[in-house]
Amino acid sequence: MNNAKGANIILRALNSSDQVEKAIVNIATGKVKIRVKDSFSDGEIIKLVEDVGFDAIVYDKVRKMKDWKVQFKKNRNLKISFWLSLIFTTPVVMATIGDVFGWGLFRNFHIIWIQLALATPVQFIVGWRFYRGAYYALKNKSVNMDVLVAIGTTSAYFSSLIFAVFLGKMDALNFESCMGIITLIVMGRLLEQNSKEKISNVIATLMSGREKYVHTAKGDMKIETVQASDHIRIFAGEKVPLDVEIISGRASFDESCISDESLPVIKSEGDMLNEGALTLDGEIQAMVIHEIEDSTTAKTVSLMLEDKCSKSNVRKYAEKIYAIFVPVVLLIAILTLILTLVFSHDLLTSMMHAVAVLIISCPCALGLAMPTALISGKVLSSNHGILIKDTNALELAGQIKTVFFDKISTITTGEFEMNDFTGDEFEYKVLASLEAQSKHPLARAVELKEVFDVSDFKEIMGLGLTGVINGISYYAGNDKLMRQNNVNIEEKNSKAIYLAVAGKLIATATFKSSIKADSIRVIKYLKKHRVKTVLLTSGNEIEARRIQYEVQLDEVKAGLSSNEKLELVAQTPDAMLVGDGFNDSIALAAASVGVAMATGSNLSMEAGVVTVISEKLWKIPELIRISHKTIQKVKQNYFLAFVYNIIAIPLAAFGLLNPMIVLVVMSLSSISVIVNSILLTQEKIKVID
Repeated sequence: MNNAKGANIILRALNSSDQVEKAIVNIATGKVKIRVKDSFSDGEIIKLVEDVGFDAIVYDKVRKMKDWKVQFKKNRNLKISFWLSLIFTTPVVMATIGDVFGWGLFRNFHIIWIQLALATPVQFIVGWRFYRGAYYALKNKSVNMDVLVAIGTTSAYFSSLIFAVFLGKMDALNFESCMGIITLIVMGRLLEQNSKEKISNVIATLMSGREKYVHTAKGDMKIETVQASDHIRIFAGEKVPLDVEIISGRASFDESCISDESLPVIKSEGDMLNEGALTLDGEIQAMVIHEIEDSTTAKTVSLMLEDKCSKSNVRKYAEKIYAIFVPVVLLIAILTLILTLVFSHDLLTSMMHAVAVLIISCPCALGLAMPTALISGKVLSSNHGILIKDTNALELAGQIKTVFFDKISTITTGEFEMNDFTGDEFEYKVLASLEAQSKHPLARAVELKEVFDVSDFKEIMGLGLTGVINGISYYAGNDKLMRQNNVNIEEKNSKAIYLAVAGKLIATATFKSSIKADSIRVIKYLKKHRVKTVLLTSGNEIEARRIQYEVQLDEVKAGLSSNEKLELVAQTPDAMLVGDGFNDSIALAAASVGVAMATGSNLSMEAGVVTVISEKLWKIPELIRISHKTIQKVKQNYFLAFVYNIIAIPLAAFGLLNPMIVLVVMSLSSISVIVNSILLTQEKIKVID
């Protein structure tokens, strides 16, 4: 399966069974994702695919190694076929060229029986793959590249056999054409395979850096044997081997390999760490959260390989062109044969013109145009910390008209800063002394280097805390704690900590969320490009309006339930939802493009069709820019695929192209598409606001 026609054949075969609920084909990776009823076995699925001429293997954890071996064997056979064909073809082609230029090289290979002996294995052993593909295509009432190649090379072979070998008309000797055609097309497929392997090297590089062993109380263990909830130790200079939660210790980590953050991050008890982070200093004990097959790296690789491949606008348009193109080419070849024969009364000339049309029209480049560009776009995005699950996002992200930000925390850092304090310096020191004993997020916003000693400290879950300072009992907390202690307060619309003593309120501290450093720039960029920005929140409207004012959002919709968010997103065309991947997965799926800003303890690979492994909102404009570049590359590929055909088909029909020249032109079309796609992975994304 290396083109859209083959993918459609497989889809039709699978969808013909009422046991198959959904089937999605990925041309670029050669994989099909299938959802079936429980009663349908793996063997029955494979038989459906094999019946239409394709090999199939169940791709699961148990069969993965076998899949690698099968793929290795196929790649090896393809290489052997190419070199065998090249060795047999080169002397025949050189002998023909020698005749043209009067060289004496390879003269013996111009002997007709030697050419027949060399051409036959190339045509029917190396070229068997094309006959097989053509048979199954016609059996399924369709035509593809294999049909064109089989007809073209067979015509060249048998015209040489009948007219030259049997009838002695040496002008009809044309074995070098069928041999050259097969050799160059096999070479194109080999190059295509090599390009896929090159793209897969990105994944291989990611996998190769994984740790092999972990430190446990029982000694070093292979990473494959470690289970969730096991305790491990991580020392300075080592990579974090698995996703873990720190249970003791404190250390600084370099998370640039997973979060695009170059500055060290200090983490301690209760913090989460993802596989791949580098321990810069310190030592920690941690509990394993995910085993190796479910770790961040494993999910990242799975996400890069997974592709829903539902039909986007560009894909639908391409398939319509493809469905028309091949039959039209066959019709042109038949008309060329008939009309040339009518006007020239020369069967040999007529056949050569028709063969040239068939070969120049080989649509393999058309089949490669979109999948190679899309998979290269996925690689480019992953290089920028953006993981694409559905390649449609690479098209749709560039067409977005509305961006919804789900939750205030998407735009803010999740940290708080003090907005106002109504007491004096002594009362602030009292509050800071109490909060220094707490791990509450608001406590980190009340800091002071020198604090009072606190005795009889007690933290009351969901309410606040109490403690004795200089013999006086203080309590600090929310409005509920104040009411329990009969303290009269004026409730605030923002987050607040009330400080009281002996039933009397003495001070109030109010807090606001800290805006992410790049939030204002991102909103400005989106508005500049005529993208509407809307904040969705279930929280209070006053805080949401403050955020709107600070970052200049177009709209705010506060107090929304999950269902109301879902309905709003689903009813908005060309909408992107940016969330954190938790409690918003349904809304993310309802958006045209769902983006999960997943980092640290929030890493949720399955939440959206796009996962950003970073806290930086600037990745949203980068995603849009990558989308534009990817679709631009798809269009370039289609141009490269068609420009050769548009120019060369008329020339071939009028006999102005020798079949050997046709070979070179056709191969250049495929190679140019592959190279053009690979160049996308080297693009530098610069977003100017």
